[in-house]
Amino acid sequence: MADNIVTKFFKSITNKSYSGGGQSPFSQISLQTIGDFFSFSQGKTNMARYTKAYGDNPIVYMIVKKIAFTSASIKRIAVNDQGEEIANSRLIDLLNNPNKDQGQIEFTEQINEFLSITGNVFIRYVKGIGMGEELIILISQNVDINCDSIGEVVSYTYSYPSNGGTKEVTYPADEILHLKTSNVVNVDNTDIKYGLSPLQAAWVAVCSSSEKFKAEASIFKNRGIVGLLSNGSDIPMTGQERDRQQSQLNGNLGGAEKFNGISVSTANLKYVQLGMSPTDLKLLEGIISSLRILCSVYGMPSILFNDNEKSTFNNFEQAVKIAYNDVYIPLANKVDRELSRFLNDKLGTNDFITVDLTSIEVIKASTNEVAQALNSMSERLSTIAIQSLTDNEVRDLIGLGVLEENQLTIAQSVQSTNTPTDG
Repeated sequence: MADNIVTKFFKSITNKSYSGGGQSPFSQISLQTIGDFFSFSQGKTNMARYTKAYGDNPIVYMIVKKIAFTSASIKRIAVNDQGEEIANSRLIDLLNNPNKDQGQIEFTEQINEFLSITGNVFIRYVKGIGMGEELIILISQNVDINCDSIGEVVSYTYSYPSNGGTKEVTYPADEILHLKTSNVVNVDNTDIKYGLSPLQAAWVAVCSSSEKFKAEASIFKNRGIVGLLSNGSDIPMTGQERDRQQSQLNGNLGGAEKFNGISVSTANLKYVQLGMSPTDLKLLEGIISSLRILCSVYGMPSILFNDNEKSTFNNFEQAVKIAYNDVYIPLANKVDRELSRFLNDKLGTNDFITVDLTSIEVIKASTNEVAQALNSMSERLSTIAIQSLTDNEVRDLIGLGVLEENQLTIAQSVQSTNTPTDG
């Protein structure tokens, strides 16, 4: 019998044959197929080691933690499809109390962490009685995506430790929101898509920096004494004389106030310094290069992580603005957009979670700077500058709310006002 599409796909991925008989191919193929594919692409294995790197590598931890927490801490509001803020929203209520163990910040921070570390996050919606819904985040590397015979996602299998072993539970596809990075791996002939972790592209830098930290710890752990003090004459000191000199030296050099000092002795002694070699020092300096690479991968300015070379206070302020505009807010928008779509379908609502830009001080300060700059210009120059802004942008600069419909620029508004009408 000729192989069908599923059998051919199974063979191409696993190099194993499958005899379906009268049984549904989904029950025997789907999980094994995807498991073998991910082993081939190092997907799930990578998820586990990326998560481990988050706990082991200080640079990875610093960057991911800052992104995840800061983005999660931005105030959220709910708006309708016209962009008007909603006072009472079921989406915001659920987001503020997603489950019994987490609040809004902890929940959103965990989403950001998994997305930034593994490139994937799986959120389960648990339907409750009345307003008793819950949102539970699953550990990314413990989730398998299951397909039917035509490649459509039908369920998710979650593995978790239990009584010294491992148990599995399978959830239908409509209970799970799968968030992923935009760089995706598509499993051939299926609807499965996995996000790629930013750490995959920078894994060499992660490994390099981890080894540098180990080397640094080893250098300081094994450094021991910093010098040798010996008798400068041809006649060796007796044991008693050595002990007396050692006791006197400890008394003269001990204490933080004598750090890096040199004591002058009346004895004829010779000092040999034992310090780190230039190679050791160069090795430690290389950690900053790994920091810069990993910051670049995540789009974060390295100045925010104590890379103070050529930095100034103004540079730091600009770096904070860049981080909000390029990283924190875009990440929040991505998560909020997908959560809104998913929850609206579950709750039968039409609300949209979004960040409250007015709650971000650095954004408000930037707006004030623009307003001050416009105010300091001549009337002619400020008029030219304002003509490139929309009405809502101008209203926002002076603290007014946005207009509901009119998006004409000031220039268009002026032109419309000055255009003579017929008659």
